[in-house]
Amino acid sequence: MIHYIFIILAKKGMEIPLFRILLFSTLFTFTSYFHAQNNNLEVRRIEYLHSLKKHVDKAWPEFSSQKYAADIALFTPTSTFITGRPISKTLKKSPKQTYKKGSLLIEETQRLDTDEFHMATAYESTDSSKLWYQYPVVLCSDFESTRQHIEEVSDTQTWATVILHEYFHGFQFRHPEFIRFANDSITLSITKLQSYYERYPWFRESIEQENQLLLECLSKNRLPQIKALFAQYALKRSQRLLRFSQEEKFDLTHQEEFMEKMEGSARYIEYQLYLAFKNIPVDKELAETDRYYDPSLLKAFKLEDKPWMYQSSSVRYFYSTGFNMLRLLDHLKIPYKENFFDDNSNTPYRVLHYKLLDAQ
Repeated sequence: MIHYIFIILAKKGMEIPLFRILLFSTLFTFTSYFHAQNNNLEVRRIEYLHSLKKHVDKAWPEFSSQKYAADIALFTPTSTFITGRPISKTLKKSPKQTYKKGSLLIEETQRLDTDEFHMATAYESTDSSKLWYQYPVVLCSDFESTRQHIEEVSDTQTWATVILHEYFHGFQFRHPEFIRFANDSITLSITKLQSYYERYPWFRESIEQENQLLLECLSKNRLPQIKALFAQYALKRSQRLLRFSQEEKFDLTHQEEFMEKMEGSARYIEYQLYLAFKNIPVDKELAETDRYYDPSLLKAFKLEDKPWMYQSSSVRYFYSTGFNMLRLLDHLKIPYKENFFDDNSNTPYRVLHYKLLDAQ
C-alpha cells in the first residue's frame, strides 16, 4: 500500500520590581506581535502558492480545478498551517487560529510532528487517523527551513516552484485510477529505481544516450528527422530494458514508465511556472511583508540555466526523461493531457511511440 508517494521557557513569594514587570510586559507584547507577524507572513505565502495554480492553466487546464485539489500542510518551527478540509473533521481537533480569504480556508494548529524537513505528498489508503487518509496532502516546510535543505532555493518564487511540483502530485493522486495503479502495480520506490542507474555503468550509459536522443528530437522541426531519432531512442531503450530483464529477472518497463509519467509531469509543471513568472503581476502585499520575495526575479528564465531539469545525470534520471518526453509531445503539438491520469496505459513513452512509430 502507498503511504507516502513522492514523495517531512519568579520565584514564589518574592517581590518583582515594577520596572521588571514593565519589561516582562513589553517583551510579552513584542513576542506576541512578532508571532502574529510571522503568522501573517506564512498565511500570505500560502495564499501566494494557491494563486499560482491559475498561472499554469494553459499548460494543464484541469490542474486548478477544485475537483482535483489537494490540501497543503505547511510546517513552521512551531505550527502547522493546513488548507482545504477542516481539521475538526480530518484530525478531530480544533484549530488554534483560522484564516479565510475568499474560498481559501487556512487553519493553524500545533506542529504535527518533529520531523526536521518536509517536502513530499502524502497519501494513506488504510489508516483513517492520518490527515492524508484517502486524500492527498502536500507536506512542505516553510521557506526558511527549505532553504537550509535545498541549495537552489534562495527566494520565495523558487520555493514556490518546488511546492507546486508536490502540489501536482496531489492533483495526480486525486485521480482514482492513477492511485489504484500505484497501489496495485508499482513495486519499486523512486530510490530503488535510481539505484540501478547508479549501480550499473551500462545502464547509466544507455540512459545518457537515450536522453541525448530525446534532446536531439527537441532540436528538430522536421517530422521525418524526429521520427528517425525517436526510432533510435526506442531501440536503445528496449535493448536496455531487455538486458536488465535478462540479468535481474525483473521487467522494469511499467515501473519506469510510471515514474516518468508521475515525476516528469510534476517537473513539467515546475517548468511551466518558471516560464509564467515573466507575466505574473507583482504581489504587492507579499512584496511588503516578505523580504525573500523579489518581483524582478525569474522574469528572464531560460531552461539552459537549469540543466538539472533536463539532464538525466541530474537528480534522478526518470524525472528528466519523462520531462523531456512531455516537452516533445508539446513540440509535436500532440494532445495528451485530457484523461492522462485516468488511463494508466497513457505514459509519455507510449503516447510518443504510438504517434511517431506505430500510427503509420
